[in-house]
Amino acid sequence: MMEGKIDRDRLKFLFQMSPGVFWLVFFFVIPILLILTYSFYQFSDGVMQKAFTMENYIRAVTQHLYFKIFTKSLWYGVAVTSLCLLIGYPCAYFLARTKYKRKELLFLALIVPFWTSIVVRTYAWKVLLGTNGLINHFLFEFGIIELPIRFLYTEKAVFIGLIHVFLPFMILPLYASIEKIEQHLEEAAQDLGANRVKTFLRVNLPLSLPGISTGCLLVFILTVGSYITPDLLGGPSEIMISNVIQKEYYVSFNWPFGSSLAMLLLFIILALIMFYNRIFKLEKITGA
Repeated sequence: MMEGKIDRDRLKFLFQMSPGVFWLVFFFVIPILLILTYSFYQFSDGVMQKAFTMENYIRAVTQHLYFKIFTKSLWYGVAVTSLCLLIGYPCAYFLARTKYKRKELLFLALIVPFWTSIVVRTYAWKVLLGTNGLINHFLFEFGIIELPIRFLYTEKAVFIGLIHVFLPFMILPLYASIEKIEQHLEEAAQDLGANRVKTFLRVNLPLSLPGISTGCLLVFILTVGSYITPDLLGGPSEIMISNVIQKEYYVSFNWPFGSSLAMLLLFIILALIMFYNRIFKLEKITGA
């Protein structure tokens, strides 16, 4: 009788898990395997040929152009993640500690951008940052500038767009982590003589590391794989690796080389995630 109950529980568990497993296998595992397979095919005379070759990976690794674009994409990931953390931590702390009765309004202001397409939000920045955009218009009207400032198609424009898009992904995990920190711990630290800076460094920061690690990981991965924002705000001079992959697929139709670039990006991100997780696990074990 007990074995029959266990079998029913197993069947129920498998039945509940099957939709999620099917979704992951069909829309994630199979596409990744296809891309991995294509990355070893040859591309000759505009046609993909089913012949094994390592030429695509050798080209991606040895040519300086692609190394530079990979480096720039990782640089954007690190810089945007750092800036989102610096901006997002005070915002998350304020949300977690505010006494404002209508707290849901603050969350609504944070979540509203998710209701709008990333394309629309990025085009809004084009309107603001353009040579004849609102920012240059106001600067000219107040006599601050005499000639329009070039904001669009620069590194600054890409940074602004990426931070605006991905900042909520940093604030939400931080808020969830900070809210769990008992406020009396901060009060106890201050009663024992610690000032606000020491209280933050000795209490808030260590206890909010789970939120920091989750937020940084989310923002970094999303930034490195970003396509729309650098394409619309950065232009040809500020392309990232995702833009190159898209052009290899839909402009050059060189699917094998585009697949090799995609797999290299995936391998690099996975390696960085493993390294990142190892650091935080070590810090957790040592109590840092």
